[in-house]
Amino acid sequence: MSVAGLTSAVHAATNASKAVDLGAELAGAKSTLLRTFRTLAGVVYRPDQAEVARRRGHGVGSFTEIEMLDALMGLPIGLPVSWNELTNAARALVDRAPSGAIERRGGQVVRRAVAPVSVLFAVVAANDWHAGLRRAGQFAPFCARAMLLPALPADWEDARTQASYFGIGVGMFVDGHLRMLVTPRPYVRKRHTPAQWWFAEEAYRQISEYGNGAKPARLAKAREEALPKL
Repeated sequence: MSVAGLTSAVHAATNASKAVDLGAELAGAKSTLLRTFRTLAGVVYRPDQAEVARRRGHGVGSFTEIEMLDALMGLPIGLPVSWNELTNAARALVDRAPSGAIERRGGQVVRRAVAPVSVLFAVVAANDWHAGLRRAGQFAPFCARAMLLPALPADWEDARTQASYFGIGVGMFVDGHLRMLVTPRPYVRKRHTPAQWWFAEEAYRQISEYGNGAKPARLAKAREEALPKL
């Protein structure tokens, strides 16, 4: 499968086939490819336009240090917190925050940074459904997910049962059209974690890097090589 094939699959799965019940979340959504967890995935994401513009105004990009994100999550958004109320460890981490992530007001600190994008859906390609379950399963804490297979497996009933149990969609192309055999379970965030924020930041880093034309040929080649040969 080519990068174009995976890209068309994520478009088809979220738009034409309406395989994922994202409702109003699709408004303003975009799609791209991400290389993460040693897996190439087509993803649908929605940018936080205000946060993206705010970061550009400060000349900063993504924040991918998870320990620092953990410390920032301990601060309420937009509300001042006394610097003296923070632990020494938290102060050291917050002090490392890039320009625009926090605002200092005398003896107080205000968190301004939030996640710049929300990833809504991820599609991975796999030669067999066992590999597809593993690859798609890595995205379970972050978004709805599905696998794309080259053909209907001989043990389809087992594959369908396993995919349904884990909430992973299954799709394949038939005569050039994507057919969803198992509908992915809608994603419900039960809690906010530093890992979720890190995932959003890593997605934003790759989106910004590729979108700005940084080494496009090299990135395109790496993405092609990451795909299984369906």
